[in-house]
Amino acid sequence: MTALEPAETFRDRLRKRVAPWLQRGNNEKLLYTLGVHLDAFGDALIAAVKLRFPGLYSSESIPYIGRERRIPRGLSEGDAAYVERLRRWRIDHRRRGGPYAMLAQLWTHYAPNNFPIDLVYYSGRRFLMDVAGNVERTTVAWWPDSNAAKWARWWLFYQTDQWVSDEPTAAEREDLLLIPRQWNAAHPLGSIVLYSSGSELWNYPPGHEWNEGGVWNTAGVVRFLNVDDEV
Repeated sequence: MTALEPAETFRDRLRKRVAPWLQRGNNEKLLYTLGVHLDAFGDALIAAVKLRFPGLYSSESIPYIGRERRIPRGLSEGDAAYVERLRRWRIDHRRRGGPYAMLAQLWTHYAPNNFPIDLVYYSGRRFLMDVAGNVERTTVAWWPDSNAAKWARWWLFYQTDQWVSDEPTAAEREDLLLIPRQWNAAHPLGSIVLYSSGSELWNYPPGHEWNEGGVWNTAGVVRFLNVDDEV
C-alpha cells in the first residue's frame, strides 16, 4: 500500500494554475493572501467535523458530546476513560431503564471513591453492588409501607459517611439525583437513602431488627432524597 501524499494547499494550487503575469508582484501577494484564507477555512472545516467524534481531534469537545449523548462524566473520570464511554453510548443506552445500567453508571460516576450501593425494588428484587462494581442479584422480604398501589418504586441505599455532619449542598443534591433521574425507567418512582456506618433503618438490611443495636438512630445518620416529585 502506497503512502498518501499530503493534500495540496490552495495557496500552492493558485500559484501553479494562474497565468504567469499573476505569479509576480502585487498580483502574487493578493493571490497568496486569498490562498492562505482558503487554507485556514479548510482547516477549520476539517477540525469542526473531527470535533464531532470523541477523542479524534481535541478533548475540548468532550463535554458537549457527553451532554448531547446524555452520558454524564464521572466526578474523577479522566479524558481517556470518558472518551471510551462516549464511543459506546448507543450500547449503554440500549440497557437504559434497567438496574444493571443504572448501577454501572453510578459506579463510573463515583469511581475511584466508590461505596456500596443497594438497589431495592418494591417487588423485593435487590441488586447489591460492591466498591469494585460487582453486582449480585437477590430477593428480600422488605417493604417500607403497605401502599401496594404504588408498586413501581425503588430505593437506592448509599452506604457512605460523606454526609454525616451536614446535609448535601444544592450542588451535591443535584449530582446525587443526576444519574438516577437520567437512567431510571419511564414509570418507576425512586428514592435515595444516604446512611452512614452503623445507622439503623427499619428492618434494613435484612435481619437487622428494630433498635437491636441500642437507642434508635444514635449510631449514625440517615438522609432521604426523592428522585421524583412524587414518591
